[in-house]
Amino acid sequence: MTELAYQPPSAEDVAKAQNTDANLKLLLAQRRLYSRAKVWTSIRGTGVGVVAIAAPILTAIWPGAAVPVATTAAVWYVFNHVLFKFLERRGATRAATVQEQFDTKIFGMPTIVVREFRVSPEDISQLTGAGTGVRAGRRHAYAVEKLRDWYSIQENVPGAVAIAIAQRGNVAYSRRLLDRNAALWLSLLVAWSAMSVTISVVNGFSLATFLLVAAIPVLPPLVDAWDEFRKVRAAGREREALANEMQDAILANSTTPIQPEQLVAWQSQLFALRRDAPLVPDWLYQLLRNRNEAEMSEAAQAIGISVQQDIGEG
Repeated sequence: MTELAYQPPSAEDVAKAQNTDANLKLLLAQRRLYSRAKVWTSIRGTGVGVVAIAAPILTAIWPGAAVPVATTAAVWYVFNHVLFKFLERRGATRAATVQEQFDTKIFGMPTIVVREFRVSPEDISQLTGAGTGVRAGRRHAYAVEKLRDWYSIQENVPGAVAIAIAQRGNVAYSRRLLDRNAALWLSLLVAWSAMSVTISVVNGFSLATFLLVAAIPVLPPLVDAWDEFRKVRAAGREREALANEMQDAILANSTTPIQPEQLVAWQSQLFALRRDAPLVPDWLYQLLRNRNEAEMSEAAQAIGISVQQDIGEG
């Protein structure tokens, strides 16, 4: 088996590899691919919000708009599921593939399976081009510089442990983002529902009028919101389970050393989670980024210290 021949590099080698120019270009490419995919995430979210908010307000002001508003909501629901989600997932898969290329290169791993998309070197060059002009060059250099030390690598532990800590950190980081994203969707879902009922009560709608001017137009976006909340929450729970499994293995390393095939198996799970998970909006990612990165780095250091102590006692 290919994975049995895999030998993890040292922690020092991983730390150096993640900051080489070629690998930083991969990180920049995956970030830009994720940003492009999130354009469709924003379109989906904005559309759902506009339809859900505008429908009850518009129909309360102009009851004759109930039928066209309900039709618009239904058409949006179809486009959202048939086209926009497809474009979002295609972009997310390409971004996950590039991130997988980055991980396998710095972790010295073999290619495990054939991915759905193969991102060529020409694609990477096109995605990471600095553009023309001094200002564009400076923006490019700044973007690359922010990607250095992507993983918090603990250099005083065995290579396999350092890789496992990096993998766990990535899983825990995304899990926290997904948990906050799920809370956001749940809040919007409750707010939209409450607003529709309030408008209906204030305007004295009968049951038939309520169903026609409020419930029917709002139901498609509410179904979308509930579906998004459910998927985001499930993705967060999957990451939490994987992070706990990794942490248990790391802390038990002194008695049961982490095997290379475990790292390869975890990497396969990481790719599947990245490919299939709902995307977190860029504005939420940027809002939480500094805090999450600080927490991830602190946790990685704490786990690394615990491993070093176990090694010293052994």
